[in-house]
Order: sequence, then C-alpha cells, then structure tokens
Amino acid sequence: MKTLIITEKPSVAMDIGKVLGGFSRHDGFLEKDNMILTWAIGHLTELAMPQDYNPALEKWNIDTLPILPEFKLKTKTATKKQLNIIKSLINRKDIDRLINACDAGREGELIFRNIIQFLNCRKPHDRLWLSETTPTAIKNAFLNLRTSAEVENLARAATARSQADWIVGINATRGYTVKHNEKMTVGRVQTPTLALIVNRDREIEGFKSVPYFEIEAKFEARGDTYKGKWFRDKQDRFSAKAEAEVIQSKLTPGSPAQIVKVEQKEKTEQPPILYNLTDLQKEANKRYGFTAEETLNTAQKLYENRLCTYPRTDSRHLTEAMAATLPARLNALRRTELGPIVNSITDASITSKRYVDDSKVTDHTAIVITEVSPDLSNLTENETKIYFLIAKRMVGIFLPAARIQQTTIITACQDETFVTKGKVLLEAGWKVLYATDADDILPVLAEGQKITLENADILDKQTQPPKRYAEADLLSAMENAGRQIEDEAMREAMKGKGLGTPATRAAIIEKLIKTGYIKRQKKTLIATDKGKALIDIVTPAIKNPEMTGEWEKKLLDIEQGKCHASLFMQEIIKFAENIVDEIKQAPVSDFKALENAKASIGSCPICKSPVIENKKAYGCSAWKQGCKFVIWKQIAGKKISQAQAKKIMEGKSDLMKGFMSKKGNKFDAYLKLDGDKIVFEFPVKVAKR
Repeated sequence: MKTLIITEKPSVAMDIGKVLGGFSRHDGFLEKDNMILTWAIGHLTELAMPQDYNPALEKWNIDTLPILPEFKLKTKTATKKQLNIIKSLINRKDIDRLINACDAGREGELIFRNIIQFLNCRKPHDRLWLSETTPTAIKNAFLNLRTSAEVENLARAATARSQADWIVGINATRGYTVKHNEKMTVGRVQTPTLALIVNRDREIEGFKSVPYFEIEAKFEARGDTYKGKWFRDKQDRFSAKAEAEVIQSKLTPGSPAQIVKVEQKEKTEQPPILYNLTDLQKEANKRYGFTAEETLNTAQKLYENRLCTYPRTDSRHLTEAMAATLPARLNALRRTELGPIVNSITDASITSKRYVDDSKVTDHTAIVITEVSPDLSNLTENETKIYFLIAKRMVGIFLPAARIQQTTIITACQDETFVTKGKVLLEAGWKVLYATDADDILPVLAEGQKITLENADILDKQTQPPKRYAEADLLSAMENAGRQIEDEAMREAMKGKGLGTPATRAAIIEKLIKTGYIKRQKKTLIATDKGKALIDIVTPAIKNPEMTGEWEKKLLDIEQGKCHASLFMQEIIKFAENIVDEIKQAPVSDFKALENAKASIGSCPICKSPVIENKKAYGCSAWKQGCKFVIWKQIAGKKISQAQAKKIMEGKSDLMKGFMSKKGNKFDAYLKLDGDKIVFEFPVKVAKR
C-alpha cells in the first residue's frame, strides 16, 4: 500500500522528492514504491457563490439578504485538471493513507481540508509540519508527523475564517451596492483597514498649522561652540513672536553665561527581538521601500530555496529545540560579509527568554536563516537584501548591548536658561551590524564654568500634521487594530487582536489598491475619493478596527481550543443580519455624487455641479445630463494645472507663458470663460518710446 502526500506548491513537492529520493515523474505527481507526491497549486476549491445554491440569487436584490447558506464547495476552473489528478490518486485502491504537506498554517490546512471534503475522501490522514525545507528539517518532520486530531482546531479556525469572510463580504457588498446603485466592495478586514487610512488622511486635511517660535542661542567655550534651546520650567516655545523678542532683547552678543548643570547618563540598548513577518515587512519598507507583498513574496522564495524558515509567522521567539540549532545556522554565514562578526562570537548558546520561549511560539517560530550557506550569485537583489535583514537580526542576539552616553547641559545667561543634548556611542555592541547615526559630540564642559554668548536667534516654526501612512506604519496599525503601540511587551499582549494576520495583511493592502479605494503616492498610502465615499456610507460597525481585531482573537482562540467555532459563527451571522437591517433602513445615498464631491475641484460655472479631474481634463460631473463644460489639461501645448483650472472657473487664469501656435510660435495669454467655452485673452502691449 502507498501513502499520498499533498503539498501546496509543486516546488515543495520537488524538494521533498529530492530528500526522500527514488521518485519517477508523471503528469501532476511523483511516484515510488511506497509513496506518491502531488500538489494543490494553491486553492483548488472555493466556497460556492449564492447563485450556486439558488439560480435566482444571481440577480442582486436587497430583499434576498441576508444570504446564509449551508456552505458547500465548488471547483476553480483554472485548476480543475490538477484537482482531477488528485481525485484519481485518492481513489486508487493502493492508497490507504494521506499526508497533508501544505504550508504549515491556517490557510494550508484549509486548502487540504477543502480538497478531501470536496472529494468525499474518508481515508485517514496525518499532518506534515514544515518550518523550513532543508533536508534535515524534512526528514525530522516525517519522523514527527502530527495526527489529524492534533490540528483539528486549526482546521476549524480556518473554516470559520473562510465562512465569516464570505458571510460579511457577500451580504455587505451586495447590500451597499444595490442600496446605493454603485458597485462597492466591503469586507470584514479590508473595510476597517481602509477606515484607518481615510481617518488619517482626514486628520491631515483638517489640520490647521499653528506658528510658534523658539530661541536658539550659540555659546563659545574656550574656542569650542555649541547651541542651546531656551526653556523656562516646562515651556520651550512661544505662540507670539513679540514674547520671544522680549527675551531676545536681553541676550546681546558677548553677554556672560555660565554652565549650571552637566548631567551624563549611560544607557544600554538590547539587541532587537527576532522577526515575525509583520516586523520583517515593516523593516523592509523603511529601509528599502519594499511593499508588504514584495517582502512576503521574497521571503517565501527564500523559504522555498531552503535559506530561511517559514515566513508566515506571528511569533518573535524560538523554541528551545530550535535554539540548539543556532550554531549551525551561524556557520552558514562564515563566507558572507557577516563572516568576521560571526567568527568573533565565542558563545553560540542562547537561553534568554527574550528570544527563546516555547510558550510564545504558535504555529511557527520567529523567522531565522537555515544552516544552508547561501550562493549569493543565485539570489536577486531583493532576495539578498531580505536574507541579510533576517541574518543580521539573528546574529544580533549573540552580540552585547549597545552602550550610549547621553549628555544634558543647562546653560544660564541673563537669567534665562538653555538646554543642550548630545549622545555618544561608547560601545557599538549589536549596532556594529548596521550603519549607526553619527555621534552628537559636545565640548567638555564643567558645572560653574564661565562662557560667552555669541548670539541668540528666533526660529520661526509651524506645528506639523500627522504623517500619512507608509506601508510600515499601516502594518503596525493593522497589527494593533489601530492602536499606536511601540512597546514590545505590549505588542506581545495585543498579539492576535489585529486586522488580519501576518499572512494576509499584504493581500488586504493590495486588494484595496486593486479596487481603487487607496493608492500609492511615492512611499505613502492615501485614500482615493472613492475610498472616502465608501467609508462615509458604511455603518460604523463594519469599519471598526477594534471589533475586527476581537474577531481575529476569537479565531486564534478557536485554534487553541479556547473557543468553539459555532459560537463565533453565530456572532458573525448576527452581525450580518444587523448590517443588512441597517442597510435596508438607511436613506439612499448617491455614491457617485458623493465620490464626485470628494474629488471636486470646484463648482461648474454653468450648472453648479462638481467639476472633477480625470486623465485628460477637468470636466463637469453632470456631463450625462448634458452639461458640456470642460477644461482640457493641455491647451496649445501648455499643461493646465489644477490651480489654474480653478482660476479659470472663477473667471480668468493668471498670465500663462509657453503656449504654442499652430505655426510653432510661442505666445503668452490668459485663459478665460466665455459662456461654456475657454478662450484666450492676450495681454495689452505697451508701445515703446
């Protein structure tokens, strides 16, 4: 009799085949005397759509909501051939047992369970749990197979997640689309994520910058100079310039000054904790501008090439068993740029609970490199960057803490006080792995020392709005369900209560971009007018990050046997029913008009409807109703900016230079309204004497 092994991807099947040896290649599978290897190519099945239960549901009708079916699966057309191959293999009489070798996590479990459910397979199965695809890891995993019962709760959580997303997504999307007569995509996780971005953008749009003033003094001490910032008690700025000028008037150049306090503190910084996927994505975004999806895909490639452990993990710790393998993993770096640092490590044992804690490892450990020495010539630039991010973070835990000396100087002059701060890196420790900030070295000064004021300047400043979300910032906000949490211990306590999981956050961001609700603007993510309009329409419950975070925690509790899946699903069903009731009772909104209002650059001078920008022009949004007002973005070879378009709508633009006539002659002119048309007005020429 033979065992059938099903992997998630062909590449993993090939890796297993090489390690176990003796396989011959066939169409869609590998086979030897006691074993067959095949693969799923991702999801081969999916939850059936409403019309698969009832053809009448193909038409979107709000009266048919909520749709709450007894779920069934259907095939995916693109991968039907491979599913049929698996079906024929499962039904072979010489196959008496299966092994699930799909990716070791919630989605991998779902892929396998859906296949055997759809094919009505009753044969027993075990679970192969791979955290890395090195030969040693594969052999050990086969020696330590998990029973299907051991991962039953994981399967329940996977099914609950899939069905919950279907229920919320189908009912909310159909409900809002039909109610407001505009296609909208609404989801359990994606809509709260969109709300985070929209709310941040609106904070920035509504921010009113306030001027303030600081006094910066420059002092001379035995040939050395340094600067100090004025303060008095807890005040260090002025709201009115006149107040600062009163202080400045006392601070004449050459005034005597004195050092009243010199305080030096030594601070230590421990090496950072190991990467989980979200932390790796954040770091790669900050350092290299990688999107979350780029980082995940690159780390997955490294995993499949046996160079790092499984990337889709939320853990920042290693097990004691994994910690015992660290010397071999360090050894893989001896011929790389990290070789000199690795060679300086005399003790390769790690027992600190900061890095090694079996109780804090869930499905997988933190991401670390494997014992396979990398052939850097075979890696892409992105793969090399991600590999060394992971490698440096792992090497860092063997290095000492960094030692930093922080100096604070208080200077008095004309009864006013000034603070100066500086820092010096005394011992790099783990920071030797990275380019560190330059030291801010101050002169050697002593309390009571007499010095001289060189000058005092008033600095004009403005309060700054919050920053737009970079992808790293959004990942943090998703991880913490909108809360800003920097403390490592607090982040651990929040684990499982975020929006999505490390494995799904990249896909959520990409879906929001694909549906046109957000867009990338250089390194930041901003909401589109379409995204803002959606958030204005949907009920607060569906865009609440904290509630969605609590749902994610319940899914984690299902995995750990602390919560029953049926209770979670009852909550989701009740939520969907409430959402549908709210949609039915809510007034109808003109979504397109709302979107146009968000995008408007002003009112049409002809019909007063919003004028919106598109790729080629600034045009009236009421064009379907017959309004023909339009300002083309290029007129006579000249680009028309949004600012100039607004002035034209008010009557006339500024004088614009660089128009080109049909004969190729350049000319200057105003653009002005003439009825519903835009015409040139030429400047009056003054005769020369």
